[in-house]
Amino acid sequence: MRRIAALFVMAALAAACGGQSVFSLSVGTCFDDQESTEISSVPEVECSEPHDNEVFAVIDYTESDVYPGTEEMRDIGTGLCIEQFDEYVGLAYLESDLDVFAITPSQSSWDEDNDREVICALFNLDFSKLTGSMQGAAR
Repeated sequence: MRRIAALFVMAALAAACGGQSVFSLSVGTCFDDQESTEISSVPEVECSEPHDNEVFAVIDYTESDVYPGTEEMRDIGTGLCIEQFDEYVGLAYLESDLDVFAITPSQSSWDEDNDREVICALFNLDFSKLTGSMQGAAR
């Protein structure tokens, strides 16, 4: 339960003018937070510089042809991300001082763009900046 509050705060990330489109985010991309309710782009940061988040998995969700709803899609995405966490970080999710959030399709991107991609990002549980990649960091 230590992660629920952090997850809801991180779900408030969103659009940044001139940032990297979420449709082109890849594993290993580091980026900073923005305030809004939908994410269309994020401000990319070199991982060697202080940053808020790092993409650690990109998953195509193929279990349904019907949009499951915003909350359920967020829950599905979070579950999928937690399943991928230890492979990337090198430590079990519940033992880590990192947390995860999922960037999931909206109803409109699902319907209009056939978006089924779940982007998994991680961040420090205490919201402090990350420096360097967390791949294999075992923390």
